[in-house]
Amino acid sequence: MRVAILVLLMVSFSPAGHALGGGEPEEIPPVVLEDILGTYSRSVQIAFERVSDIDSYEEAELAVVDSWLVVTGIPIEEHRWTAAEPEDSEPVEHLRGSYIWTFEDSTKGLEQLRNSFVKGEIESFSPLLDKSVSTRFEPNDPFYDDQWHLNNTGQTSGTSGEDANVTAVWNSYNGSGVVISVIDDGVEHSHPDLTTNYLSQHSYDWCGDDPDPDPNSWDGHGTAVAGVAAGTGNNSIGVTGAAFGADIAGHRLIACGFTDSTAADALSYDNGDIDIYSNSWGPYDDGNRLEGPGPITVAAIEDSIYNGRSGLGNIYTWAAGNGLEANDNSNYDGYASLRYAIAVAAITHYGDQSWYSEPGANILVTAHSNGGTPDYEGITTTDITGTGGYSGGDVTHDFGGTSSATPLVSGVIALILESNPDLTWRDVQNILVHSSRKNDANDSSWSVNGGGLTVSHKYGFGAVDAGAAVSLAENWTSSGEEVNATFGPFTENLAIDNGPSSWTEFNLSVPIDLSLESVDVIVDITHTARGELDIVLESPSGHQSWLAEVHDDNNADYSNWRFGTVQHWDESSQGNWTLKVRDSVTGSNSGTLNSWELIFHGVGNVTDTDGDGWPDYNDIDDDNDGWGDIDEMSCSTDPLDNSSTPSDTDSDGVCNYLDSDDDGDGFDDSTEQACSTDPLDNSSTPSDTDSDGVCNYLDSDDDDDTWNDSTELSCSTDPLDYSSTPSDTDSDGVCNYLDSDDDGDGLSDVNETSVHMTDPLDSDSDDDGLDDYQEIVIYGTKAIDNDTDDDGLDDYEEVMVHSTNPLSYDSDTDGISDYDEIVVWFSDPLTFDADNDSDDYYHFQDCDDDDHEVNPGMLEALNGKDDDCDGLEDEGFNDSDWMEMDCRTGKNSTSMEQTQKILTQMGMEY
Repeated sequence: MRVAILVLLMVSFSPAGHALGGGEPEEIPPVVLEDILGTYSRSVQIAFERVSDIDSYEEAELAVVDSWLVVTGIPIEEHRWTAAEPEDSEPVEHLRGSYIWTFEDSTKGLEQLRNSFVKGEIESFSPLLDKSVSTRFEPNDPFYDDQWHLNNTGQTSGTSGEDANVTAVWNSYNGSGVVISVIDDGVEHSHPDLTTNYLSQHSYDWCGDDPDPDPNSWDGHGTAVAGVAAGTGNNSIGVTGAAFGADIAGHRLIACGFTDSTAADALSYDNGDIDIYSNSWGPYDDGNRLEGPGPITVAAIEDSIYNGRSGLGNIYTWAAGNGLEANDNSNYDGYASLRYAIAVAAITHYGDQSWYSEPGANILVTAHSNGGTPDYEGITTTDITGTGGYSGGDVTHDFGGTSSATPLVSGVIALILESNPDLTWRDVQNILVHSSRKNDANDSSWSVNGGGLTVSHKYGFGAVDAGAAVSLAENWTSSGEEVNATFGPFTENLAIDNGPSSWTEFNLSVPIDLSLESVDVIVDITHTARGELDIVLESPSGHQSWLAEVHDDNNADYSNWRFGTVQHWDESSQGNWTLKVRDSVTGSNSGTLNSWELIFHGVGNVTDTDGDGWPDYNDIDDDNDGWGDIDEMSCSTDPLDNSSTPSDTDSDGVCNYLDSDDDGDGFDDSTEQACSTDPLDNSSTPSDTDSDGVCNYLDSDDDDDTWNDSTELSCSTDPLDYSSTPSDTDSDGVCNYLDSDDDGDGLSDVNETSVHMTDPLDSDSDDDGLDDYQEIVIYGTKAIDNDTDDDGLDDYEEVMVHSTNPLSYDSDTDGISDYDEIVVWFSDPLTFDADNDSDDYYHFQDCDDDDHEVNPGMLEALNGKDDDCDGLEDEGFNDSDWMEMDCRTGKNSTSMEQTQKILTQMGMEY
């Protein structure tokens, strides 16, 4: 996922806000930009992460966007000269450092913003798109003409007494002085049952951009909502509202698409005068989407929570949703799951779950609406007069959904605030939690949490009870100072087990003890079909918040999605918390939990020893002495006492207790102690001539020449000079200075020089391959003559190759030298070669060694023998050879040489 967020360096400044003018740019000095995003609340940061994921938008919708939400530390007067070159820049009221940039050419805005982002001019950019939402309205149901939700006498065959119990307080309170803002599709303020309670000065039409929120004739939703909350009572006209004396502000918002900025304006409009913002709308209830408020809206709500109503905080009610049949869950709605919102579920005139009402760990209370048998028993309230709206008159009898349950709770809260105007937004939530009635008592969804409260994922803490709530409010003192504790994000990058019986669990041990109100659970999960996942948070008490359940949603990922839960109200935060994730559908889809985070909200004593604004549990340096707590504990000093600091002689950030080299001189302390130098004085360092990390004091070879120091001293060389090394001719580890046989040939140097006249530094003085010892002692040859017998073969060849006698010219005494036998005749020099006929030709030369007249030196005779040993007998003596005549010349062709040879053999002369 590509998120257009850049973290920059920080420096403080306060930009002045104004629209951009023309003119030439002045030279802008270099600016070190402040980290703006880091100053926002975690909820706002998460909203920014979601909306700045540019890849999540369609190209077509981005191409027509001309307004963008931009976060930058650059002063507003310099925005025009950034790479983005916006036409106009307007500061966002609730987000310092955030601006709305407008571009004349919408097709170029995205590219220019990307350039500005790459250059580091902006931290984040996201499109301001018109958003469409769904009203919390139940489809057509049968009509009924009684307001049983206010006083159920069984008139609709429901359970008598199953109502909001407002009549119990009407004698004392009717909501007078309390202002309820109905954020919806408009309010018909001229309606006879609304006009007397309507305040035009606090109303606005955000679709028409004018002060009159009057709806279209077909948009009756907001008018019906207004009647449920604060329709005028005791006027002998139509219906009465739950707080019939409260004032109504109308805001026409959801009748058109709206941007994040517009929603923020509506939800914080006149927050000093408006007390309650009633919201019967949200994302479409199809179970296939995760949608929530943008960062501007979150920031606006946060500002109203902490600054509205003169610092007491505005109250936000929100419809939980009508998507039960689609297995939708209110926690998939980022509006209703905000901890600032009171999420309201719906029950019937029997007190059981309406067939459409979504469950969720974020549900705080439930209230009455349609959906009960036999005829769905709708809510009777105001309708657009005449033929418009839901029916043909001024009243409708079939309003319903969580859209109707929500303004009923808004009316009850108006009664609460009239009874005690000093209540904070958290006081109101606490009063509802502790005063709501357990409805549908036998339903299996009820359980007791670790704080002793009975709670349900269907009904929250039960059906709203105006009588009990007002009674509690009248004597309410304080909810205590709010404490928010964040743990994480924890990066896991762990694959999620596949299969309904296998949970992947992640544990967190929380050291602080808060009495909890709500918990935010932020997860980043990559999964090809997120609807296959069950996600559960289990507290130390074992109580579970089911945040997500298997449903038909094949969209991918929970990308930094914030779930909200009130299931652990009044539980202690201290102990082991477990996040459990399960892929309940066996198949090819897979996923990974990338990271998770828990944010606890409640009351308790969280210490901040150094008063730096970071509680000790989340402060890496509790006593602010510059040493982290973990380091101090490791160094055996007190992490809560800034006078107890570790010693760090070399100022390397590692205390002496843990530092192996206290003075930072490159030698560890134990070595220095062994080398007799001071480990706390970096001017006292061991000598280390060869720089091998071993001091001379301990080093057996100071100059690293492979000769130990004691040997060098014995050999009269310098043990501190690498170039001064002992000679060791025979490499036996004993220097020549000490070695009696330098060349290691077995002959002492004295005998070699005085007796044998050989070289004492050369083990083979004559280089014949035999060392001097072998020649002199073993073979008796001359060690300074490589051919002792002068037969042409060196001593090594005779001894090692031919096994001949190196002292004898003719080893076999046959008259042929060893050299000739080996090199010339290829005969065996160790075997005597005979000449039996004494014709001076040896047997290997003579073809008949018993006939002295036959040998290679004889001439062939006519005697039937091969006289000359050429392999031919009597050659030249056949008829043609003897008297061959040349017919042409008449001469004998026998040669003169042949004739002479023949005659000589015959004893005749030629």
